[in-house]
Amino acid sequence: MRRHIAQQPGPGTARVATGARTAPRHDGRSGPRPPRRWVCTALAVALLVPTTGAAASAAGPGATAGTAPREASGTTAGAVATAARPSALTGAVTERRLRKGETFWMFGRLTVGGSPARGRAVVVQKKRMDESGWRTVGTDTTNRSGRYGVPVRAGAVYEYRAIYRGSASARSSWTGRIGVGFTTADRTMTSRERQMGAAIGRPTSGHRQVTRTVVSRSYQKGILVKVTRSGRDRTWWVHGGILGEYRHLGGAKGRMGAPVMDPLCDLVRGGCVQRFEGGVLYANSDGAAAATGLKGALGEVVAAARSQVGYRVRYDGDNGSRYDWYSKYNVWARTNAPWCGLFQSWIFKASGHAGLVPQSTTWGAYKDSVRRKLPTGSTPRVGALAFVSYIASGAASHTMFVVQVDGSRIKVIDGNTGGGGALPSGVRGVVEHWVPESQVLYYAYPRY
Repeated sequence: MRRHIAQQPGPGTARVATGARTAPRHDGRSGPRPPRRWVCTALAVALLVPTTGAAASAAGPGATAGTAPREASGTTAGAVATAARPSALTGAVTERRLRKGETFWMFGRLTVGGSPARGRAVVVQKKRMDESGWRTVGTDTTNRSGRYGVPVRAGAVYEYRAIYRGSASARSSWTGRIGVGFTTADRTMTSRERQMGAAIGRPTSGHRQVTRTVVSRSYQKGILVKVTRSGRDRTWWVHGGILGEYRHLGGAKGRMGAPVMDPLCDLVRGGCVQRFEGGVLYANSDGAAAATGLKGALGEVVAAARSQVGYRVRYDGDNGSRYDWYSKYNVWARTNAPWCGLFQSWIFKASGHAGLVPQSTTWGAYKDSVRRKLPTGSTPRVGALAFVSYIASGAASHTMFVVQVDGSRIKVIDGNTGGGGALPSGVRGVVEHWVPESQVLYYAYPRY
């Protein structure tokens, strides 16, 4: 597994050894010697602008401009300036009938006052036919031709739309709804190549028989892997940081085996997560990557968490009620509060599963929300949130993520920790370590 830690903003820099292959500098402040355990007593909601992708190269049929559609909350998607120029947003999809787990693109073009609009954020949303609210899939920034494109991994039958929220100089506009469903037809290498088009680029190799049932072919922007099972063909795309890790682990002949769906991308910090027969791979644009033998949504969260192990940052300790952390999780959440809970929120968001855990602006509200919305109990389980106390009152003051259970101990991944003395004085980080199960006050169980 290869991990690279990205530099974070702050008033100064300090080089900290991470044990990874490379360890870029991290910003922070030195301070007095901390206690062996750290109390995390505040949590902030992570409110992010979705990541952007590359703009599409072709436009589709359009929709007219007008007042933005209503969101689930009842508010408008964007304010409309009285003197603003009209805008028009077109939208189309590369494929309307897919195998479950395949990637398609929603793409189109934005004009303002009849001219291509460059550098404007276009948001793609989805909803089920029986739902009233829309959920954001991703965002792209228009190129100089006004074009946008957002990749989507099909997981269920949804309707999709794109929205430009407007500005002081341009009115908002949106596309019509586009339905995308599933097919049970075989997906050969040829049919998948035709479906993906320019997204994968030109072939750079011939067909390669990897195993008796797996054939691969390389392209400019990744590889296609055809998997034949029970006489049926499925063809999946592997690309980016995921492809590098996949090859490093031996590809289809290695422990991960063949892919079972395309990657889910456009996640936090340019992240992608992909499921394989042998588990899950995660990689992001920081160079952080990890693999796990666990599968499904649980495997995706564990892989995202494990990719962060080794991250370290210096801190300013013993400074009263004010905290100056400058960790990347604080930057993500736009708060300088202690970050044990922020890290837990981050790993669920980064793996595409933010809705599995409640979030709140304070530690107390977070604990209350967890107890109210998630099942709790005293049995350790992989994927559970473990709450412990490091304060005199005995109340929960820190949260950890369980990745393994072994009798009377559990292995956890947690942030804003010294790892029980694993990290040097003045440093907090993300550590994977064993703790006695007896220390845990209670567990909360996300519904994977």
